Amino acid sequence: MSRSTPDWKSIEAPAAIDELVVTPDRMQLFMFSAVTWNRHHIHYSKDAALEEGLPDVVVHRALLGNFLARMLTDWLGDHGEIRELSWKVLQSALPGKPLRCQGVVIAKSSEGQRRGLTCDVKIVNEEGQSVAAGSALLDLFETAHS
Repeated sequence: MSRSTPDWKSIEAPAAIDELVVTPDRMQLFMFSAVTWNRHHIHYSKDAALEEGLPDVVVHRALLGNFLARMLTDWLGDHGEIRELSWKVLQSALPGKPLRCQGVVIAKSSEGQRRGLTCDVKIVNEEGQSVAAGSALLDLFETAHS
């Protein structure tokens, strides 16, 4: 799949950001719990998740945010960076199920040398239901051809 490279002059809102599809698995959830010192059992113990009324272990809020950040940085490449990223989890995501990270540039702004992009971001599950939604502010770097 060919990925687009953001170019200040060619971006016109609304502009789609290249989608990222991820399928978190149980090992990833366990390892993310370990590396972030997250001891909440619902992320690695199905029994604990069932006791809390969940259908299975669930993907961490922070891991969902990491997926959104990865989508943005994959799209930006060396041409920019994330200034702000916020999101809200709307429903649980389960391991072994594909998640589609999507984004759209909704506005451009420039202030001095800063070239900013305001984006809406979201994650949808395989049924097309929203798992998480939020927003991001991106900075595009000055390039020789911009």
